[in-house]
Amino acid sequence: MKHSSHRIACAIFAACALSAGYAGPFGSAAGAALPPPTAVATMETPPPLSATATPSPSGRLVKFAGQILDEQAGFVFFTTGDGFRLDPDVKIVDALTGGPTKLQPVTTTYARAVFDTGNGRVVQLALSERPLPPDAAYEDIKHFAIALSTPYANPDLTHAEGFTGQPVPVTFTVEVPSRTPFSDEIYLATDASGWSATAVRMDRIDALHYRVTRTFPSGTRLLYRYTRGSWKSAEDDENGLQRKPRLLLVRNSDVQSEKDVVYSWGDEDQFSPNLGGAVPTPFNPRPFNLPPVIVKPH
Repeated sequence: MKHSSHRIACAIFAACALSAGYAGPFGSAAGAALPPPTAVATMETPPPLSATATPSPSGRLVKFAGQILDEQAGFVFFTTGDGFRLDPDVKIVDALTGGPTKLQPVTTTYARAVFDTGNGRVVQLALSERPLPPDAAYEDIKHFAIALSTPYANPDLTHAEGFTGQPVPVTFTVEVPSRTPFSDEIYLATDASGWSATAVRMDRIDALHYRVTRTFPSGTRLLYRYTRGSWKSAEDDENGLQRKPRLLLVRNSDVQSEKDVVYSWGDEDQFSPNLGGAVPTPFNPRPFNLPPVIVKPH
């Protein structure tokens, strides 16, 4: 009877201990599993998954509005004559809505470029069919332009004169005389195209400027001249004589820009000979294409 009373007393003591949350001298897994009240109160709502789609800029963002000339090889070229490096994750959006767009960054398209000042790259292009209001001044972004990078010799390559043969986008920009017929096309003729007078058609920037971009391996030596579609209408020099072919040497650079001026065209002088299909070379000049002599009456 004494032992029964002792077991009943122990059972009652254990039940009271459990209801009071007593863990005993060695602790209790059940008691430790209960989180403290403050743990729930300090939980933070995780960010949405879409937040990771926009990388954090390494610097402040600067916007610049202009007109696109071309986009290729990870660069965008504006009609200012500059090429800017595109971020690998650059976003193409609609300038009006900020959403998706069917427009492409091609010649004559207007764009608002968003630059990350930390690395100088364009992280967003907002496209429009119409001119956009100016944002930052050209002075704020011109130092991001990639004109010519410092060439670094590659010890694994043995190209002549240190050229690596890397592909280099080259932009040709030419200013034509004001008397050039507005309806005429301007072409780039090269020795690489067999001196075809209509080898590469250029894009008009404004009334007097044309531009085109082509990619060549570094180390390329190219002879070229500008025409209006025939060798009779090819460019002359500032003295009115046949222009010798220009020489281009493609360097080890990210991009390269060539800016030229045409002073006059061969067919502006009515007495100039018609070259027809002749091939212009340094060995076939037109040195006697002089203005007509006006004889004054006695």
